[in-house]
Amino acid sequence: MDFLKRMYRKRKYGDPIVVVSGLPRSGTSMMMSMLDAGGMELLTDHVREADEDNPKGYYEFEPIKKLGRNKEQAWLKDARGKGVKVVSDLLKELSPDYWFHVIFMNRNLEEVIASQNKMLIRRGEPAQQGDDEQCHN
Repeated sequence: MDFLKRMYRKRKYGDPIVVVSGLPRSGTSMMMSMLDAGGMELLTDHVREADEDNPKGYYEFEPIKKLGRNKEQAWLKDARGKGVKVVSDLLKELSPDYWFHVIFMNRNLEEVIASQNKMLIRRGEPAQQGDDEQCHN
């Protein structure tokens, strides 16, 4: 039965788009790097270059950052069969006209916040202040 469902989806939507998602600093770039090393073709544009915070790169694709503001998603046709990174808040903006396999990165929230603060401090920006109660709301 699962085989028939997969065949139906493939015929209707084409190859699935592998979406790597999660909170910022949750390991999405690391997962994209792993998919790349495993031979998966990725949809990236290298606009955001590697830096001290992500020495192997960010693996981003600029049109994704506009998902909430721009409903134009023609680029999704080019993403079929490829991996693409989509920040968690924008998942709901993806078109239902495509087939997605989502890899959602789940990292301890304290580690995410610590990583974010370390990055902000390195860039000369103020670290996020607040207690755990604020972070979970």
